[in-house]
Amino acid sequence: MNNKLTLNKLIEKQDLNMDESYDFLMEVMRGNISEIQLSSFLTALRMKSETYEEITGFVKAVRENAKKVNINISYDFLDTCGTGGDGKNSINISTLSGLTLASMGVKVVKHGNRSVSSVCGSSDLLEALGYPFAEPTEESIQSFLQKGFTFLFAPSWHPAMKHAVNVRKELGFRTVFNLIGPLSNPLSPTHQIIGVFSRDLIPIFINVLKELQLKKAIVCHSMDGFDEFSIQVDTEYSYLAFGEIHRKTFSPSGLNIKDFHKNEIFASSKEESIHLSKRIINGEIITGTHQVALNSGVGLFLMDRVNTIEEGYHQALEHISSRSIQKFLEKNGEI
Repeated sequence: MNNKLTLNKLIEKQDLNMDESYDFLMEVMRGNISEIQLSSFLTALRMKSETYEEITGFVKAVRENAKKVNINISYDFLDTCGTGGDGKNSINISTLSGLTLASMGVKVVKHGNRSVSSVCGSSDLLEALGYPFAEPTEESIQSFLQKGFTFLFAPSWHPAMKHAVNVRKELGFRTVFNLIGPLSNPLSPTHQIIGVFSRDLIPIFINVLKELQLKKAIVCHSMDGFDEFSIQVDTEYSYLAFGEIHRKTFSPSGLNIKDFHKNEIFASSKEESIHLSKRIINGEIITGTHQVALNSGVGLFLMDRVNTIEEGYHQALEHISSRSIQKFLEKNGEI
């Protein structure tokens, strides 16, 4: 490929096709692109704004370069991951929802990293709970097959991304790499829920997931800015089911949640976020519990365990209040 032609195309604000995007990132991960070229590429792409074809090409390249394990997972499994960047400083809803769903019998492979824009990332929370990170080995995946939950620590699974680390750090602004993280699960889940920090990303992400041939997926953004479903206001989302995409809106009014206490869902530090998370895991019904139950309900709906999101919320809330997450973690030798 001609790197200069690719860069000039972006500078002229022309979209790349899927193959061009794939080829460029493959060269990055082989160490064949200089830091100057990469920084120019990321800056020009951000100024143009990314298309679903470009993001799909990048994601396919990232997945291809991920570490491989010789395991065939024959059943459906779910990833719950947000883009972050919503600026809410809420507890880690996607990780707590993943643990809730796993404790309800849904197979969950959570792909994530340490905190970047939030106060507490997936690995930060799971580390505090004593949950071991799944290294890229057949043994770690066998553990998932037995327990029904595993966490894939992104830096361990994507070593080729080291070629972009310095540039990302020096640029200091959001790049396409922030968008492709939630899409880069190396085990290729059959089902996925992704919260995005902007409603404009909903159609882009759902089309990427369609291109990746997921069976079912939901991409959401709430009217109050959460990169997940909100218990306060409507949430816009796109629903992918076997190749068909539907744009929908969910209203929490039917959940009859009366009280909202900010100090029970927002945290100013990692320690505070972990403390709130442990209260939820221990079965306490606080504002954050309702938010976790709602997003767990979305997962139950997506995995065909319930007929509606509302039904899923009520089942998840009852499950959390019975301390079943805590019992699940204790059974599997954690915390």
